[in-house]
Amino acid sequence: MTEKERLQKFKIPCEETGIEIRPTMCDICSPGMQCGVNAYIKDGEIIKLEGTDGFPVSNGKLCTKGASGRQYLYREDRIRTPMKRVGPKGSGQFEPVSWDEALDICAKKLLKLRDEDPDSVVWLTGYSKWYRPFLHRLAHSFGTENYLTESSACHRAEVMSYTAMFGETMRANFAGAKTVFCWGLNGLVNVYTLGQGLLQIHENGGKIVVIDPRMTHSAQQLADLYVRPRAGTDAALAHAVAFCILENGWQDQTFIDKYVHGFEQYKAYVETFTPERAEEITGVPAEHIRYMAQLLAEDPTSVIVPSNALTHRVNGFNTYRAVVSLSVLLGRIGYEPGLLPENDSFCHSDGGFQSLELQFIDEVRPSGCKCAVGKERFPLWGDMVDEGQAMDLVRQMETGDPYPIKALACFGVNNRMYPESDRLLAAMDKTEFSFATDIFWTDVCSHADIVLPVCTSYERGEVKCYAGQFVNFTKPAIKPLYESRSDTDVICELAKRMKLGDKLLEAGYDACVEYIFSPSGITDWEAVKNAPLPVPVPNAKPYVQGSFLENIHTPTGKIELYSEMTARYADRGLTPLPEYMPETMDPKYPFTFITGSRLPNAIHSRGHNVPWLRSLRPDPSVDICAADARDLGISQGDDVILESPVGRITAKANITEVANRGELLMFHGYKEANVNTLLPIDHLDNHTGFPGYKQFSVALRKA
Repeated sequence: MTEKERLQKFKIPCEETGIEIRPTMCDICSPGMQCGVNAYIKDGEIIKLEGTDGFPVSNGKLCTKGASGRQYLYREDRIRTPMKRVGPKGSGQFEPVSWDEALDICAKKLLKLRDEDPDSVVWLTGYSKWYRPFLHRLAHSFGTENYLTESSACHRAEVMSYTAMFGETMRANFAGAKTVFCWGLNGLVNVYTLGQGLLQIHENGGKIVVIDPRMTHSAQQLADLYVRPRAGTDAALAHAVAFCILENGWQDQTFIDKYVHGFEQYKAYVETFTPERAEEITGVPAEHIRYMAQLLAEDPTSVIVPSNALTHRVNGFNTYRAVVSLSVLLGRIGYEPGLLPENDSFCHSDGGFQSLELQFIDEVRPSGCKCAVGKERFPLWGDMVDEGQAMDLVRQMETGDPYPIKALACFGVNNRMYPESDRLLAAMDKTEFSFATDIFWTDVCSHADIVLPVCTSYERGEVKCYAGQFVNFTKPAIKPLYESRSDTDVICELAKRMKLGDKLLEAGYDACVEYIFSPSGITDWEAVKNAPLPVPVPNAKPYVQGSFLENIHTPTGKIELYSEMTARYADRGLTPLPEYMPETMDPKYPFTFITGSRLPNAIHSRGHNVPWLRSLRPDPSVDICAADARDLGISQGDDVILESPVGRITAKANITEVANRGELLMFHGYKEANVNTLLPIDHLDNHTGFPGYKQFSVALRKA
């Protein structure tokens, strides 16, 4: 082998091989890490990806999804050109058209509907999240507040829970903690960089407590104490821990007297949750509950890290508040380690400065609009969230109540995240017009009138903030494949063609970024783009310990265990205290179904058509505990049928003690076995509108 051949074989970047390295980032988990990536380029093609050393947080590491980014980028089902429907709606019959024709059709159809009623058009987005402020502004410039996102089922209920209690979003910071309670959190899988921090605490002799009905990777590999409540009983467990704290006088009463509203009402409520009563509800032994409380209270550095998973129940808002209330009782607020305020600088990321993102969205807000979808049905959502609640979209499209929806503008929308998923597709078929943008061809694309191809993070420039007060602005590592364009190019071009008079959107992505980031102190954006790593934000201001407590933005000016915002809707069944509410089971459907968890190799359905990733769990499988499988005569690998009142799917049986007795676990996103087909469309939390992915009733039998 010659030296040149050796260099080629090992993909060494140099003049002899013609290979060069270009910095970029992985956007598959947006808006999560977006880890730094070194793309090895030869002849305009990415031939290799590696993590970028020194990149904030990820520091050279990639998860399974990022490591498979090349297969993701070059998937065979990439949309290659704009497409126009030529057969009946939903037939999947399309023909290629030019970008000019596709955009002209979109602009003409949308303007016609705008003249009739701008609120009849819904601007709907799923993944990714990097373009959301731009789409939100476009909806406002168009003349409507009907901007809806997949956050209707992800993270926003956490934000609402925190806002009801603290007046703003908080985050659990465990820097310096010696004991961490991972409540519903599988850090080794969901956020691998968080998992690294937990591993470090574990290796340094700290304690990790995992509370989860699923025996997760974190429970198996990290937990010094694993607590396994029955699905949906976390609020009762949290109240029993609070009972023990109060019984022993472990609460920080000085903190409570000064900063907390509603303590007496809360205390009176949780005093009914003795550990013995909680054992009957949760299945967790009373002595374990007492030990949890002692461990939490006696270590002043202990931190509870609750997961978004807690909100995916019909009582998720209260469950999340019940868990967070324990941190309030102990005064672990405003100081590190503990709960600290979260500063969203841009696209749900903290850059340590206050950007003009909200002004960018708000300054073109139209007046006299109809109430956005879902805000009347979920008034607390309407008060707290500046977007519609998408979980009410299908109902409104089907009924026309309170007004008809005639068009959907879909950006990265996946119908499989919706309960009774096919009903969204059927509703699309009845619209006057719908268009869809996406990287890959999806079911939503098949039911659109126009389909527009967009590109990945490797093919576009994108700005992103990182913890530690950094900003990154990438350049495209390669040219957009086929005829794809960036989402923001599509948004800005639509604003131009519809002549909405939005000069800032018409100026394009870079001009909008410079406006939004003007308070950051960054003036030379070309230098940021050319920097090998994210750059520090000049005007960033680190959080000052305890400063949150000086100005609490709730109605009472205190942390609210009794939520006055929620109390306004008591007549609608909303509860100011974080009450535990048991679910009733239908004897025809005796198993509790838990879905929505993530695989290490997938985020929703975006990895299922990537060969490396699909090989790690090729078949949709339902986790069944051995005792339940034995009772039903089910063996490993058998085909089994899961049924609910609204649907049926077939999957492979996976017999494992990861599943608890009477509970079934299944990962979501598989097209051939979509778990949300089984989820009733009204199985929603009436506080937030969030679907109860992680607790609903099904029947199981061998196929």
